[in-house]
Amino acid sequence: MNSDRRGFTLTELIIVAVLGSLLIMVTLQVLITNQRTYTAQNAQIQGQQTIRAAADVLFSELREISARGGDIISMSSGSITVRSMRNFGVACAVAPATPTVTVLRVGNWFAVGDSVFVFADKRENISTDDVWIRARVTAVDTTVACGASRGVRLTFTGQAGLFAADSVRVGAPVRSYLRYTYGLITESGQTYLGRTPAGGTAAPMVGPLKPSTGIQFTYLDSLGSVTSVTTNVRQITVRVRTVSEVLNSLGQPVSDSLTIRIYTRN
Repeated sequence: MNSDRRGFTLTELIIVAVLGSLLIMVTLQVLITNQRTYTAQNAQIQGQQTIRAAADVLFSELREISARGGDIISMSSGSITVRSMRNFGVACAVAPATPTVTVLRVGNWFAVGDSVFVFADKRENISTDDVWIRARVTAVDTTVACGASRGVRLTFTGQAGLFAADSVRVGAPVRSYLRYTYGLITESGQTYLGRTPAGGTAAPMVGPLKPSTGIQFTYLDSLGSVTSVTTNVRQITVRVRTVSEVLNSLGQPVSDSLTIRIYTRN
């Protein structure tokens, strides 16, 4: 047996322990940094998806409105109240005395209680006297024919005066609408893009967004100048902002924004 074999000295053990600790600390720091980077990137992606979803919702709704036709009820930098078009059809038979309009529908069925616009052409060769009659459906018959297709007969009880004064012709478009307000709402301590129906309760749609400034509207006229007159609006600029509780590498909250310009239907 070799009696000269030696073990590690205390100094050597201390050095190994220190080096091992340093290696573990460096490895742990790399893992923490990678985790923070992943979390920040994930928050950035979620924020981008949120603002794109909010922009898509507002773009789909606001591009259908006609400011000149009175579809903008009220507007401010933080919210807008509009008549949002829903169902659409084309008149294939008109009985002004009843009054009823048989419609070839495109999309969903009309329903009792729907608020609708019916286009009245009046004198066919003159566009200055054209109007949209606003009425409310009191009865619906889905068993009628509209040419070779199935149609729906809309009855407007007590509203004959509206139709007698204007000429609703075969081929006139018929559109139903709902009144909504779009703006920021708070739900469970978070800020969302919300939609509030007339006389109803606000419902969150997309979020969370940045409190107070998550949605901002700017209204422009035909010359591109800012306007406060609802009927003069031709473009709506919407800026969507989001902010997260997650911090980036600079120690700042992860945030993003998107600005879109919507041209209204006029």
